[in-house]
Amino acid sequence: MSDTLQAPPPASPQLTGRVRQSWKITYPLIVATISPTVLAIADTVMLGWYSTEALATISLVLPIYVFAMALLVPWGSSIQILVSRWKGAGEHARINRMLDTGLLFCLAIGVGASLLLLTLAPLIVRLLSGGNSLPASVAALQILMLCLPFAAVTTAYRGVFGGLGETGIAMRVALLVNLTNIPATYVLVFGFDLGVIGSATGTLLATSLGMVYIIWFGRRKLGLEYTFWKRANLRRPREIVNPLSRIGWPEAIMAGSVYAADILIVSIVAYLGDVSLAGYRIMIITVTVLWVVVFSASSGISILAGQRLGAGDVPGALAFRRSGAILMTGMATLAVLPPLINPNWFFGLFTADTAVVAEATSVVYILLAMAPAMVFGMSMAGVLRAAGDTKSVMYAAIVGQVAFGLPIAWLCAVHFDMGLIGVYYGLLAAQIARTVITYAQFRSGKWRESSGKLD
Repeated sequence: MSDTLQAPPPASPQLTGRVRQSWKITYPLIVATISPTVLAIADTVMLGWYSTEALATISLVLPIYVFAMALLVPWGSSIQILVSRWKGAGEHARINRMLDTGLLFCLAIGVGASLLLLTLAPLIVRLLSGGNSLPASVAALQILMLCLPFAAVTTAYRGVFGGLGETGIAMRVALLVNLTNIPATYVLVFGFDLGVIGSATGTLLATSLGMVYIIWFGRRKLGLEYTFWKRANLRRPREIVNPLSRIGWPEAIMAGSVYAADILIVSIVAYLGDVSLAGYRIMIITVTVLWVVVFSASSGISILAGQRLGAGDVPGALAFRRSGAILMTGMATLAVLPPLINPNWFFGLFTADTAVVAEATSVVYILLAMAPAMVFGMSMAGVLRAAGDTKSVMYAAIVGQVAFGLPIAWLCAVHFDMGLIGVYYGLLAAQIARTVITYAQFRSGKWRESSGKLD
């Protein structure tokens, strides 16, 4: 019997053993999750070398692409939750059906979003640019929107493989996309002198190749145990689509709401001036890296805890939360140490402007409170997601950002004239509120009841 058909291993009785189990699942997720950030940085650097106009163009259209991709990710996470539970319960027939039904579900979302945004691209660019759109901005956005169907397929398969514990597949795909995208973009931007069109085309080529690779590798890895692309897998689709939708829609709404709130936060910072905006940008790189490692570790908790919940082993699920939290703490500490120890050197890597470095340095110590709040909250959110209680996670995120983060950021930064540190007080308040609400939901124990109602 292959590893994918075997029952998932129970939680190790030793803490060090559980940490190793968590690390084996988590480190590929970190690589896969941080890859888009690496690509965004590489594209920014290359287009910055090419021309200021190209850099401005990608800065205009990239947020729309990121937003569209963010709306796909929750459906892959929902597939991952269900598959991890079914693996724990030994329900491999359902996993087999998810391979095809989940794929078509995600593909329909990707194609629909792509067609809609392709049509609306001229209007979106005109609205974002205030009527003064940059050359090639519409074409670049439309090329990026063509990536969505390919990304949807990759997202669906990543969810299946993640739920099975095969997170290394997602890591290999991410590395392949990086290895393809960066050199291809360089050749298209500079070799063919295509500028921002070359950057968008490179992303499209790499995304489509990533889809081909994950299909090929998935069939090669799982083809002996599971059947792909069979009509029988599509029978009674509601049995798969209903639980998938029930788990996924809160995640999708949360992603859209939080991303929209982030855009409003940026508008508050922009009100403070160019130096504050630049300082916010380089500081947010650290926050993004911190979030990537924390979210990846939380996803690892969701996979391992989900498998144990599927097997009816609640103590095992809680044991993986503790080991995942320890791993999360260690990785979060490594992420924030460089800017905390030597902020002038760290932020100086991104700019030679001493005023911008000073602005970022003035807010860096907020990480001392933000990192623990993230770790504590996301370790519990991992278990809530594993139990299928994505609504609680959604409520915590939206209430934290809308009821606390945005108003406090505006009051402190603008009304009380505290500058950039006021914005970060708002972000910290949002995270603390999110953690408190998550803690209350976790302690209530309702997730134990909802964990048996995924079907």
